[in-house]
Amino acid sequence: MKILALCVSFLAFSQADVPAYVVNFEHDSRIVFNSNMGGNDDIYLLSRNRLERLTDDPASDQWPVPDGKGEKIVFTSNRGGNFDIYLMDLKSRKIERLTSDSRDELSPSWSADGRSVYYELATGKNTSRILKLDVQSKTSMPLLSDPPFSSTIVPFSDPKGNEIFFTGKVLLGWLVAKYAMTDGRYTKLTKTGSCRPKISPDGAKIAYVCHDDDGLGDVFLMNPDGSGKVNVTPKRADSYDYYPCFSPAGDMIVFSSSPKSKGKNAYQLHTLDLKTGEVRKILTSEGIDSFPYWFK
Repeated sequence: MKILALCVSFLAFSQADVPAYVVNFEHDSRIVFNSNMGGNDDIYLLSRNRLERLTDDPASDQWPVPDGKGEKIVFTSNRGGNFDIYLMDLKSRKIERLTSDSRDELSPSWSADGRSVYYELATGKNTSRILKLDVQSKTSMPLLSDPPFSSTIVPFSDPKGNEIFFTGKVLLGWLVAKYAMTDGRYTKLTKTGSCRPKISPDGAKIAYVCHDDDGLGDVFLMNPDGSGKVNVTPKRADSYDYYPCFSPAGDMIVFSSSPKSKGKNAYQLHTLDLKTGEVRKILTSEGIDSFPYWFK
Protein backbone atom coordinates (compact mmCIF):
# COMPACT_ATOMS: atom_id res chain seq x y z
CA MET A 1 0.00 0.00 0.00
CA LYS A 2 1.29 3.45 -0.93
CA ILE A 3 0.06 4.98 2.31
CA LEU A 4 1.99 2.35 4.26
CA ALA A 5 5.25 3.43 2.64
CA LEU A 6 4.58 7.07 3.44
CA CYS A 7 3.33 6.71 7.00
CA VAL A 8 4.61 3.41 8.29
CA SER A 9 5.54 4.77 11.72
CA PHE A 10 2.01 5.98 12.38
CA LEU A 11 -0.16 3.44 10.59
CA ALA A 12 -2.36 1.42 12.87
CA PHE A 13 -5.14 -1.06 12.44
CA SER A 14 -7.57 -1.85 15.17
CA GLN A 15 -9.41 -5.06 15.52
CA ALA A 16 -11.76 -6.02 12.69
CA ASP A 17 -14.46 -3.50 13.62
CA VAL A 18 -12.44 -0.33 12.79
CA PRO A 19 -11.33 0.59 9.25
CA ALA A 20 -7.71 1.43 8.40
CA TYR A 21 -6.50 4.79 9.62
CA VAL A 22 -3.31 6.80 10.11
CA VAL A 23 -2.58 8.21 13.57
CA ASN A 24 -0.06 10.94 14.32
CA PHE A 25 -0.94 11.72 17.93
CA GLU A 26 1.81 11.36 20.54
CA HIS A 27 0.34 12.93 23.66
CA ASP A 28 -0.44 11.24 26.97
CA SER A 29 -4.05 12.36 26.80
CA ARG A 30 -7.19 11.45 24.88
CA ILE A 31 -9.49 12.91 22.25
CA VAL A 32 -13.03 11.67 21.84
CA PHE A 33 -14.90 12.47 18.61
CA ASN A 34 -17.44 11.09 16.17
CA SER A 35 -16.74 9.77 12.67
CA ASN A 36 -18.52 7.91 9.90
CA MET A 37 -15.35 6.08 8.86
CA GLY A 38 -17.16 2.81 9.61
CA GLY A 39 -20.18 3.64 7.46
CA ASN A 40 -22.28 5.63 9.93
CA ASP A 41 -21.54 8.03 12.78
CA ASP A 42 -19.98 6.33 15.80
CA ILE A 43 -17.93 7.54 18.76
CA TYR A 44 -14.15 7.00 18.70
CA LEU A 45 -11.38 7.49 21.23
CA LEU A 46 -7.92 8.65 20.14
CA SER A 47 -4.96 8.20 22.47
CA ARG A 48 -1.20 7.94 21.93
CA ASN A 49 -0.92 6.36 18.47
CA ARG A 50 -4.07 4.35 19.11
CA LEU A 51 -7.68 4.56 17.96
CA GLU A 52 -10.61 2.74 19.56
CA ARG A 53 -14.22 2.52 18.50
CA LEU A 54 -16.50 3.17 21.47
CA THR A 55 -19.88 2.64 19.80
CA ASP A 56 -20.98 0.40 16.96
CA ASP A 57 -24.65 0.98 16.31
CA PRO A 58 -26.60 1.33 13.04
CA ALA A 59 -27.86 4.66 14.38
CA SER A 60 -25.96 7.94 14.41
CA ASP A 61 -23.89 8.60 17.56
CA GLN A 62 -22.51 12.14 17.78
CA TRP A 63 -21.09 14.97 19.89
CA PRO A 64 -19.25 13.14 22.70
CA VAL A 65 -18.09 15.16 25.72
CA PRO A 66 -16.23 13.68 28.73
CA ASP A 67 -16.92 14.55 32.35
CA GLY A 68 -14.33 16.39 34.44
CA LYS A 69 -12.80 13.15 35.73
CA GLY A 70 -12.47 11.57 32.30
CA GLU A 71 -14.52 8.58 33.42
CA LYS A 72 -17.73 9.05 31.44
CA ILE A 73 -18.92 10.69 28.25
CA VAL A 74 -22.28 12.05 27.22
CA PHE A 75 -23.31 11.92 23.60
CA THR A 76 -26.39 12.16 21.43
CA SER A 77 -27.83 9.29 19.40
CA ASN A 78 -30.94 8.52 17.38
CA ARG A 79 -30.80 4.81 18.20
CA GLY A 80 -34.17 5.24 19.94
CA GLY A 81 -35.89 6.73 16.88
CA ASN A 82 -34.88 10.35 17.38
CA PHE A 83 -31.90 12.02 19.00
CA ASP A 84 -31.65 11.58 22.77
CA ILE A 85 -28.86 12.03 25.31
CA TYR A 86 -26.86 8.97 26.40
CA LEU A 87 -24.17 8.34 29.01
CA MET A 88 -21.24 5.94 28.60
CA ASP A 89 -18.92 4.65 31.29
CA LEU A 90 -15.50 4.61 29.61
CA LYS A 91 -14.21 1.72 31.72
CA SER A 92 -17.12 -0.69 31.39
CA ARG A 93 -18.49 0.77 28.11
CA LYS A 94 -21.95 0.51 29.63
CA ILE A 95 -24.43 2.91 27.99
CA GLU A 96 -27.36 4.53 29.76
CA ARG A 97 -30.14 6.54 28.13
CA LEU A 98 -30.71 9.83 29.94
CA THR A 99 -33.58 11.40 27.96
CA SER A 100 -36.55 10.13 25.96
CA ASP A 101 -38.34 13.17 24.57
CA SER A 102 -40.05 12.77 21.20
CA ARG A 103 -38.14 15.86 20.05
CA ASP A 104 -34.42 15.85 19.21
CA GLU A 105 -31.98 16.49 22.05
CA LEU A 106 -28.51 17.46 20.89
CA SER A 107 -25.05 18.83 21.76
CA PRO A 108 -24.68 17.75 25.39
CA SER A 109 -22.02 19.05 27.79
CA TRP A 110 -21.34 18.92 31.53
CA SER A 111 -21.95 21.36 34.34
CA ALA A 112 -18.85 22.42 36.25
CA ASP A 113 -19.73 20.19 39.21
CA GLY A 114 -20.46 17.15 37.03
CA ARG A 115 -23.93 16.68 38.45
CA SER A 116 -25.84 17.97 35.44
CA VAL A 117 -25.78 17.73 31.68
CA TYR A 118 -26.63 20.70 29.49
CA TYR A 119 -28.15 20.07 26.06
CA GLU A 120 -30.22 21.68 23.34
CA LEU A 121 -33.82 20.67 22.78
CA ALA A 122 -35.37 21.16 19.35
CA THR A 123 -38.52 23.16 20.06
CA GLY A 124 -39.68 23.77 16.50
CA LYS A 125 -38.48 24.16 12.95
CA ASN A 126 -34.95 25.58 13.25
CA THR A 127 -35.48 26.61 16.88
CA SER A 128 -33.85 25.22 20.02
CA ARG A 129 -33.42 26.02 23.70
CA ILE A 130 -30.90 24.87 26.28
CA LEU A 131 -32.00 22.59 29.11
CA LYS A 132 -30.30 21.35 32.26
CA LEU A 133 -30.62 17.65 33.11
CA ASP A 134 -29.98 16.34 36.61
CA VAL A 135 -28.10 13.09 35.94
CA GLN A 136 -29.30 11.35 39.09
CA SER A 137 -33.00 12.20 38.92
CA LYS A 138 -33.22 12.37 35.09
CA THR A 139 -35.29 15.55 35.34
CA SER A 140 -34.78 18.51 33.00
CA MET A 141 -35.48 22.22 33.30
CA PRO A 142 -34.55 25.35 31.29
CA LEU A 143 -30.98 26.47 31.92
CA LEU A 144 -31.21 30.02 30.59
CA SER A 145 -33.68 32.61 31.83
CA ASP A 146 -35.65 34.45 29.10
CA PRO A 147 -32.88 34.39 26.46
CA PRO A 148 -32.97 37.28 23.94
CA PHE A 149 -32.32 34.85 21.08
CA SER A 150 -34.68 32.82 18.90
CA SER A 151 -32.48 29.75 19.47
CA THR A 152 -29.75 28.85 21.93
CA ILE A 153 -27.39 25.93 21.23
CA VAL A 154 -24.02 24.32 22.12
CA PRO A 155 -23.67 25.34 25.81
CA PHE A 156 -20.40 25.03 27.76
CA SER A 157 -19.78 26.11 31.34
CA ASP A 158 -16.68 27.93 32.55
CA PRO A 159 -14.57 25.93 35.05
CA LYS A 160 -16.19 27.59 38.07
CA GLY A 161 -19.76 27.24 36.84
CA ASN A 162 -20.40 30.97 36.94
CA GLU A 163 -20.95 31.55 33.22
CA ILE A 164 -22.43 29.59 30.33
CA PHE A 165 -21.00 30.24 26.86
CA PHE A 166 -23.21 29.32 23.91
CA THR A 167 -24.26 30.09 20.34
CA GLY A 168 -27.30 32.29 19.91
CA LYS A 169 -29.41 32.86 16.80
CA VAL A 170 -30.32 36.44 15.90
CA LEU A 171 -32.04 37.96 12.86
CA LEU A 172 -29.00 37.81 10.59
CA GLY A 173 -27.23 34.67 11.76
CA TRP A 174 -25.43 33.18 14.75
CA LEU A 175 -23.16 34.73 17.36
CA VAL A 176 -21.30 33.78 20.54
CA ALA A 177 -22.84 34.93 23.82
CA LYS A 178 -22.64 34.16 27.51
CA TYR A 179 -25.06 33.94 30.41
CA ALA A 180 -24.11 34.85 33.97
CA MET A 181 -25.56 32.31 36.40
CA THR A 182 -25.31 34.80 39.29
CA ASP A 183 -27.48 37.61 37.96
CA GLY A 184 -29.08 36.22 34.78
CA ARG A 185 -27.34 38.77 32.55
CA TYR A 186 -26.66 38.08 28.86
CA THR A 187 -23.67 39.43 26.97
CA LYS A 188 -23.11 39.24 23.23
CA LEU A 189 -19.41 38.53 22.74
CA THR A 190 -19.17 38.54 18.93
CA LYS A 191 -21.04 39.78 15.92
CA THR A 192 -22.82 37.38 13.58
CA GLY A 193 -20.78 34.81 11.68
CA SER A 194 -19.40 33.22 14.85
CA CYS A 195 -20.31 30.06 16.75
CA ARG A 196 -19.31 27.04 18.89
CA PRO A 197 -17.39 28.50 21.84
CA LYS A 198 -15.18 26.35 24.08
CA ILE A 199 -13.50 27.51 27.29
CA SER A 200 -9.85 26.91 28.15
CA PRO A 201 -9.17 24.74 31.23
CA ASP A 202 -8.16 27.81 33.28
CA GLY A 203 -11.13 29.85 32.03
CA ALA A 204 -8.84 32.56 30.62
CA LYS A 205 -9.64 32.14 26.91
CA ILE A 206 -12.53 31.24 24.65
CA ALA A 207 -11.94 29.37 21.38
CA TYR A 208 -14.64 29.72 18.75
CA VAL A 209 -15.33 29.59 15.01
CA CYS A 210 -15.45 32.86 13.07
CA HIS A 211 -16.07 33.52 9.37
CA ASP A 212 -14.75 37.10 9.28
CA ASP A 213 -11.42 36.55 7.54
CA ASP A 214 -11.98 33.93 4.83
CA GLY A 215 -15.73 33.37 4.80
CA LEU A 216 -15.26 29.66 5.47
CA GLY A 217 -14.36 29.46 9.15
CA ASP A 218 -11.22 29.94 11.23
CA VAL A 219 -10.38 29.24 14.85
CA PHE A 220 -10.37 32.45 16.89
CA LEU A 221 -9.51 33.18 20.51
CA MET A 222 -10.89 35.90 22.77
CA ASN A 223 -11.08 36.82 26.42
CA PRO A 224 -14.22 35.83 28.34
CA ASP A 225 -15.49 39.42 28.14
CA GLY A 226 -15.23 39.44 24.33
CA SER A 227 -12.03 41.49 24.09
CA GLY A 228 -8.72 40.48 22.52
CA LYS A 229 -10.10 38.67 19.49
CA VAL A 230 -7.43 37.03 17.32
CA ASN A 231 -7.44 34.56 14.43
CA VAL A 232 -5.11 31.66 15.34
CA THR A 233 -5.50 29.85 11.99
CA PRO A 234 -5.00 32.88 9.66
CA LYS A 235 -3.12 31.16 6.84
CA ARG A 236 -5.74 28.54 6.02
CA ALA A 237 -7.96 30.38 3.55
CA ASP A 238 -8.64 27.18 1.60
CA SER A 239 -10.12 25.18 4.47
CA TYR A 240 -13.10 25.03 6.79
CA ASP A 241 -11.68 25.01 10.34
CA TYR A 242 -14.36 24.06 12.88
CA TYR A 243 -15.09 22.55 16.30
CA PRO A 244 -12.09 23.86 18.30
CA CYS A 245 -11.31 22.44 21.75
CA PHE A 246 -8.39 23.15 24.09
CA SER A 247 -5.91 20.53 25.24
CA PRO A 248 -5.95 19.67 28.97
CA ALA A 249 -2.97 21.99 29.51
CA GLY A 250 -4.55 24.77 27.44
CA ASP A 251 -1.46 25.19 25.24
CA MET A 252 -2.92 23.50 22.15
CA ILE A 253 -6.20 23.19 20.31
CA VAL A 254 -7.70 20.27 18.42
CA PHE A 255 -10.07 21.09 15.56
CA SER A 256 -11.65 19.56 12.47
CA SER A 257 -10.61 20.84 9.05
CA SER A 258 -11.98 20.19 5.57
CA PRO A 259 -10.57 21.49 2.24
CA LYS A 260 -12.58 24.20 0.52
CA SER A 261 -12.77 22.00 -2.59
CA LYS A 262 -14.65 19.33 -0.62
CA GLY A 263 -16.95 21.62 1.35
CA LYS A 264 -17.68 20.41 4.87
CA ASN A 265 -17.56 16.79 3.76
CA ALA A 266 -13.96 15.85 4.54
CA TYR A 267 -13.29 16.94 8.12
CA GLN A 268 -10.10 15.44 9.59
CA LEU A 269 -8.56 16.05 13.02
CA HIS A 270 -5.75 18.61 13.37
CA THR A 271 -3.93 20.19 16.30
CA LEU A 272 -2.72 23.76 16.68
CA ASP A 273 0.21 24.66 18.92
CA LEU A 274 -0.78 28.03 20.37
CA LYS A 275 2.84 28.99 21.08
CA THR A 276 4.39 28.18 17.70
CA GLY A 277 1.32 28.31 15.46
CA GLU A 278 2.14 24.88 14.03
CA VAL A 279 -0.83 22.99 12.61
CA ARG A 280 -0.51 19.22 12.45
CA LYS A 281 -2.84 16.57 11.08
CA ILE A 282 -3.22 13.91 13.76
CA LEU A 283 -5.67 11.50 12.17
CA THR A 284 -6.28 10.46 8.58
CA SER A 285 -9.36 8.34 8.01
CA GLU A 286 -11.83 7.54 5.28
CA GLY A 287 -14.63 9.31 7.15
CA ILE A 288 -15.75 12.73 8.35
CA ASP A 289 -14.17 13.28 11.79
CA SER A 290 -16.06 15.89 13.83
CA PHE A 291 -16.78 17.28 17.31
CA PRO A 292 -13.41 16.48 18.94
CA TYR A 293 -12.96 16.96 22.68
CA TRP A 294 -9.47 16.75 24.24
CA PHE A 295 -9.15 15.50 27.82
CA LYS A 296 -6.81 13.67 30.20
